[in-house]
Amino acid sequence: MSSMLTDDRIKEIASEAARENHIGFTNVTTAPAIDSKGGEAIEITIELTAGSSAAIMGKPSALTVSEVIRRLADAGEGRFPIVRYIEARP
Repeated sequence: MSSMLTDDRIKEIASEAARENHIGFTNVTTAPAIDSKGGEAIEITIELTAGSSAAIMGKPSALTVSEVIRRLADAGEGRFPIVRYIEARP
């Protein structure tokens, strides 16, 4: 059985990675998910500040996603992380 971090710890890790990559965000949420092979996954949603999605495209968003995945693995999270962004409404 794979190890699972608490939702609070996952949110903390994702928030740290987003801040370090200068991603303007208002919230991070998690939800259980299933990966494409039917395995356990964790969906991590980073809610961007209104109007900021264009500013993070490319390197900042890619670095944040790769950092979240790496840090979760390093912390012992066994579920596959699915990281996505949504933009807050103004």
